[in-house]
Amino acid sequence: MITEAIILLCLKRGHVVRKSFVTGLIILLPLAVTIALIAFAINFITSPFVGFLEHFLLDIPFYIHHQAFVHFFLKIFSLFGLFILTIALGFLARVVFFKSVLSLYDYILHRIPVISTIYKTSQQVIKTIFGGGSKAFKQVVMAPFPHKNSYCLGLVSGQVPPVCANSAQSSMVSVFIPTTPNPTSGFLIMFDEKDLIYIDMKVDDAIKYVISCGVVNQNELE
Repeated sequence: MITEAIILLCLKRGHVVRKSFVTGLIILLPLAVTIALIAFAINFITSPFVGFLEHFLLDIPFYIHHQAFVHFFLKIFSLFGLFILTIALGFLARVVFFKSVLSLYDYILHRIPVISTIYKTSQQVIKTIFGGGSKAFKQVVMAPFPHKNSYCLGLVSGQVPPVCANSAQSSMVSVFIPTTPNPTSGFLIMFDEKDLIYIDMKVDDAIKYVISCGVVNQNELE
């Protein structure tokens, strides 16, 4: 009897520990993922500037002995500097004189081989995504992918190039299919518009559904 009681007590404590561990994961993992994504974004934005600034500090004794601290400070400094610079450029772009300077700068970059292709493409993408009147990535659809008997969530990115629509002789739509659990990668697929099912779902909810590998359902999203 004593042995059975001890085993039962251990099982109960083990169950409590398991439930506590799962609860801790539910609290900790979202925070860890959020911090990781923010850190990745900050590193991606600031790394070129930090590397440039550190090049001038290589022979300074303070930098040699406190490299980690200086590196962290430069990242924060670069982040705030870029934020202020972006606001300043946006403000100056509204001034008549600077409009002329920006037009000249834009004209020059559009005439440089190779660079012009990258610059024009980046410029068009940014304007499309952040433009107030843009409809890109604002409509969620169910698309027949990877074959016609199955569906996945997709984001309408716009109409296909006219040459593609004319060749297919149908009304076609470009759809971005995000991958799970990383929605920043995916597939750009041209679908016949009649094959798409337009649904009343927010883009944010669709992204959450993809990131969660389908674990988060519609009721939980709302």
